Amino acid sequence: MLDRYVFGKVNRISPEAPVPVFLTKSSKEILGGSGNVLSNLVSLGTQTSYLSIIGRDDTGTKIKNLLKKLNINNYSLIIDPLRKTTVKTRYISNSQQIIRVDEETSENILKKVENDLIKKIDKFIKNKDVIVISDYNKGIITERVCKYIIKKANLLKIPIIIDPKNKNFEIYKNSTLVTPNQLEASKISKLSIDSNTDTEKCGRMIMKKYNIKNVLVTRGDKGLSLITKKGSFHSPTISKEVYDVSGAGDTVLAVIASTFNKLEQIKALTLANKAAGKVIGRIGTSPIKLKELFENEQKTYNNKIFDIKLLCKKLEEDRKKGLKIGFTNGCFDILHFGHISCIERSKMHCDKLIIALNSDSSVKKIKGKNRPINNELHRAKVLSSLKFCDYVIIFNEKTPLSIIKKIKPDLITKGGDYKNKKIVGENLMKKWGGEVLTLDYIKDLSSTNILNKIKI
Repeated sequence: MLDRYVFGKVNRISPEAPVPVFLTKSSKEILGGSGNVLSNLVSLGTQTSYLSIIGRDDTGTKIKNLLKKLNINNYSLIIDPLRKTTVKTRYISNSQQIIRVDEETSENILKKVENDLIKKIDKFIKNKDVIVISDYNKGIITERVCKYIIKKANLLKIPIIIDPKNKNFEIYKNSTLVTPNQLEASKISKLSIDSNTDTEKCGRMIMKKYNIKNVLVTRGDKGLSLITKKGSFHSPTISKEVYDVSGAGDTVLAVIASTFNKLEQIKALTLANKAAGKVIGRIGTSPIKLKELFENEQKTYNNKIFDIKLLCKKLEEDRKKGLKIGFTNGCFDILHFGHISCIERSKMHCDKLIIALNSDSSVKKIKGKNRPINNELHRAKVLSSLKFCDYVIIFNEKTPLSIIKKIKPDLITKGGDYKNKKIVGENLMKKWGGEVLTLDYIKDLSSTNILNKIKI
């Protein structure tokens, strides 16, 4: 489809009717829908093939020309003379969308066109790392077409990722990953989604009913939630001013597809969320660039270190917003990959993560008189610089039990090296319905081992 943006001003009401008069200043036309997914994939440096249907009209010609500018080698546009090519025209004044006008044909494609599309699919599908279906429910992704692609992909053992808009979820059965938004997921599962737990229930219900391996729910200001057979991960939105949400779902789909089976699911989810956060801060559909995903963001960590009184007040505000509070602790003397991985995974299971840090005196009691290597303030500031960390609190005791009693977290996480040990606070959590989660442990990574290697 084509996305058209008309920019102008509104400074008076029409004398003909109580409606604003829009004075056009400029306009632009870009690829929309599946074309926006394609633009994002190309912008991310992903070698992509593209297949779609257009009408024999001016809009279809414009899409052809825009595709040529993308410089992709392998694409095909089937022309259906009976269809109108979809175009969405958005009128924007002072960075706000006034109205959107759509022109489209949404009836299913005819059998002949459907046959032509399936023939093309057979040619395009071979030797691909992943297949993406961007289904805007405009009659192109019919039940027959969708089921055919999924069956073919599964036979070839190619992962298939679908952005679903069709209310009939049966057509998406046996796919690898679907990416419904919160409203779509709620309607399909007939479950309300008000929290991370609700989202997980909804995702698991969809997975079970339709034999789908993974569900990624896009939740607007709540971020992204990925539900898999192995577990669930949540990536909260980084708060920023929203100018235009159009195309954000396409961006998420592109990032997930381009990183599928190449990055850890958690990392891919974080990057997708970051990408969505970037594009909603712009006016109009806009592809994400690779360098934007990895550029350094300014760290605002000076306000993350709290004493117990201030922390309790802060958590009270968070709980009023319905946020899930997570808690982990440690010495974090020489921060290494094992620490980072544990903290990152902890954050995926909550909205706000507290890191309780052993003070210098506490570390000496546990590790001996020659530790810590880095003092408590330095360690606290390093932890605060991590985007996965929301709050840091320093404690003097051997264990953080007294802090846990006061803050009553919803979740406690510890590394897998604690699998056969009693986790501090485990019994307390049962009293207020909290949960304790043991994370995967990365072997042979510890501050002590690193120090021993240095001595050698």
